[in-house]
Amino acid sequence: MVNTWSDYAGAELGADQTVTGRRARPDWLPDLAAYRTPQEEWQAFQSTMDPFWSTRAPMEDVAQNLSARYLMGAPEIAATGATPTFTDYLSAYPGTMARDAAGQAAGTYPTWYAETPEALRARAIAAATASTTPTGTYLEGAIPGSEEFNRRAWLSSQFGQDAQNRTGNLRQVANLMALQRPGGGMHQGNMANAIRNAMGNLYQQRINQGQPKESFLDWYLAQTRPSTTA
Repeated sequence: MVNTWSDYAGAELGADQTVTGRRARPDWLPDLAAYRTPQEEWQAFQSTMDPFWSTRAPMEDVAQNLSARYLMGAPEIAATGATPTFTDYLSAYPGTMARDAAGQAAGTYPTWYAETPEALRARAIAAATASTTPTGTYLEGAIPGSEEFNRRAWLSSQFGQDAQNRTGNLRQVANLMALQRPGGGMHQGNMANAIRNAMGNLYQQRINQGQPKESFLDWYLAQTRPSTTA
């Protein structure tokens, strides 16, 4: 009788399916990338890079920014039928912008990359809402099985009350928003470092005042709300 996970997995796999003496991954098992965190996937990506710190250190900033975008945009990626893993996001990101013969940008990114400041801010607001709304109440607002429900389920899993890395994810999004340049694009280099350090000081100041960690993104977005006056 099959009564253990090992027995079940072995029976599903079949005794003749082996790779160099080991059992092969069964066809029904999803790609293991689906179970890795963005940090784990980034580490795998970095394993192919130049080992010197001068090459890898600046890439950590890139990883933080892209990870924040991924955490907010995965539901929209899934809605297109693509698998919303961080690896998929990294693989598609540089290739979606069409180039002309001179190598200049000639197209646009898909909407699920949220390249416009307005789209990016809307996603940050959605993440903040997921972080400040009780999980049950947040999920009750959508019909189970709908795209909206799936979107809220994802945002809740990354930013909600029970999210494993809730505070870190929220701070990544807050930093990403702080790095946006008013005229488009992002601050980089020494200016970016100065902004991140300032954000860290603001975060610590609020903690010292007794403010909840999970409210930081919501507070930051309120401070930077666009003016509605003409």
